[in-house]
Amino acid sequence: MEFIKSPMKFIYLALISLVILSPACKTISQVQFQVLEAPEVVLPADVNRLAFVYRNQHFPSDSVAQYYSISKVSVKDSVDHTQDMPLNCYQGFVENLSEFWPQDSIPFIRLPKKMMPDTLRHFMPLNWNTVDSLCQASQTDVLIVLEDLQAFNKHEIVEEDVYWASTEIHFYGKWRIYDPLYQKIYDDRLIVDSLFLESSDSNIERLVSEKLPKREELLNDASYELGRTYVDLISPKWQDVSRNYFVSGDKRLSTAPYFINKNEFDTAIKMWESLTRMGDNISKEKDLKLAGRAAYNLAVVYEMKGDFKKARSWVRKAIYFYKKMKNRPSEYKEIEAYSLALNSRWLNGEKIKLFFGEDPEAQ
Repeated sequence: MEFIKSPMKFIYLALISLVILSPACKTISQVQFQVLEAPEVVLPADVNRLAFVYRNQHFPSDSVAQYYSISKVSVKDSVDHTQDMPLNCYQGFVENLSEFWPQDSIPFIRLPKKMMPDTLRHFMPLNWNTVDSLCQASQTDVLIVLEDLQAFNKHEIVEEDVYWASTEIHFYGKWRIYDPLYQKIYDDRLIVDSLFLESSDSNIERLVSEKLPKREELLNDASYELGRTYVDLISPKWQDVSRNYFVSGDKRLSTAPYFINKNEFDTAIKMWESLTRMGDNISKEKDLKLAGRAAYNLAVVYEMKGDFKKARSWVRKAIYFYKKMKNRPSEYKEIEAYSLALNSRWLNGEKIKLFFGEDPEAQ
């Protein structure tokens, strides 16, 4: 079965709700909607099947990870957790994979265990013959490779009205993404993170024996979090966005929230465009402000429709109208800030198109 990432039209317009900021202040209202945030790492659109690979390389210095501390007293863990941690990392990865990856199941591949000298801890990339054979065997396009995984934890106990224990676990993972078709590494990064927990008891023996998080649970949670963190880097995800827009100064502004709330954007657009049609003939400060507000509102509504070309055009017109004013109102700062936010959204939209294999030049 062939899996294909499917483009989604109007992906920017998932949820819209209207919120008046304050009953006493009706200069602006706020609209909330969801947008699809592009992944930080955009894989080619023809990549549809992934395999998760644990490199399974170990070094003599890894032995320090067997030790943890309780109030600076070093304790050695007799259990080897190195085989379970990659599986928990894999679970964190697959259980949080975006719905925009249509793959039903992701293979987990553990390479044969290999001991390496500490002088080579920089992790040479896998050779391409190995990458190619793994992809062929698993019928996948690219390999998501967990090159290294380490975690260290400690407990600090202090006595107050009761005994308090603060638990920290610090962990890191080395990741690479290999594409055998183009012999390209799309991502190469080290992720470092920490988890913190607190527990307490009036009896210190009970605190240590019963309340302190078990090391196995800590390592499982840390490795799961590492997988979840990395899959977020390659997956689009929905984000809530809030935008202010103007509702005062003219009835064509004050009645627009009704149409916005009903998703009747074309009616709102016609009303706001009528406030901007005087163009360069506008000279009165009041008319310039109204034209600027209307142009700004038009930029917001076109952003909601996913038409960034028109949105950017209208925000430039809004800036033009405000700059013609002799005394720019404080709301002009809102317009400037929105212009920067809109540019970021446009760049995000270009990355989304690349993810789905759409033409970035197409609107």
